[in-house]
Amino acid sequence: MKTILHIVGNRPQFIKLAILYKELATDHSVTQKIIHTGQHYSVEMSDIFFKELDIPEPDINLKINSSPADLFIANATISLQEYFAGEDAAIVFVYGDTNTTLAAGIAARRTGKLLYHFEAGVRTGDNAMPEEINRVLTDRIADVNYCCTSKNYQAMLAEGYGSAIGSRVVLSGDLMYEAFLKIPGSEKNSIKEKNYMACTIHRADNILAKEKLSAIVNALNIIHKEIPVIVPVHPHTKKRLEEYGLQPSFMITNPMGYREMKTFMNQSSYVITDSGGAAREAFFHQKKSIVVMNKPFWPEIMDAHCSISCLPDTSELLKSFGKLSALPADFQSPIFGQGNAASLITQDILSA
Repeated sequence: MKTILHIVGNRPQFIKLAILYKELATDHSVTQKIIHTGQHYSVEMSDIFFKELDIPEPDINLKINSSPADLFIANATISLQEYFAGEDAAIVFVYGDTNTTLAAGIAARRTGKLLYHFEAGVRTGDNAMPEEINRVLTDRIADVNYCCTSKNYQAMLAEGYGSAIGSRVVLSGDLMYEAFLKIPGSEKNSIKEKNYMACTIHRADNILAKEKLSAIVNALNIIHKEIPVIVPVHPHTKKRLEEYGLQPSFMITNPMGYREMKTFMNQSSYVITDSGGAAREAFFHQKKSIVVMNKPFWPEIMDAHCSISCLPDTSELLKSFGKLSALPADFQSPIFGQGNAASLITQDILSA
């Protein structure tokens, strides 16, 4: 009997969890538990995903929220260590590059638990990015690292994983892509526009600096004059827009669940985002996109000419928008695998 402890805390992790949890549940030799740190804790950013993705309620919700990053990591690490200490021979399974992921990784190591990390090997080379710190450290201390893309896998091998570094590396493909293939969109789209730019902006680096968020808002206001720009606004972004006194003229909606967001993106013409997850989803939907990051998480999408990355600067965003329609996009490239990541990961866990 294997016990898997899934540690999650935000929207993308809930989506990946939904796919892997259901695949693992087909084997009766596996016991699964879900621990939610509370990193995303509102109804719109958490509860709705468990309901619509048919994920069991978390066995434990630590409710560690609204904390500065370092304090969150410290508190989550302490709480998770206490929980892990009571679980014998469990595998701690973590997703992505969040503060939740790093905290769980540290707690697993401190309590002698096996640590399995999905979405390993993503590298931007920018150690100022919190996500880069989280993923590099988690990769380094994990017993098994699952990679979404060949580029991620090759990056791990080049760093010595699987040889000098004992961690086992597996090219699994992407659970997010599998979710895209398996989970239907909403039957209704609350957006009445027929031709629009879907947009998400919530990266701390972009919203905590007034000049950056102002530049993004200015660009979106201008683009909105040519094509409607619609933004399901993240609570943190909404707070900063109000705090800075910024005046969007583009359309703002409430946050969306996974299925509604899938339909929203599918019916859009283009996508602008600063989210690695949304950038992948744009690729899955075969939508050309602009990623508002200097060093995006998935350069493979840029290499396939499906996306442009740019700085949070008004003129740069407008230049990128002007180039978007002419991109010679190759959406057929199997960057993120064949849509069977959950099966491959399950087989690997059961065979270990």
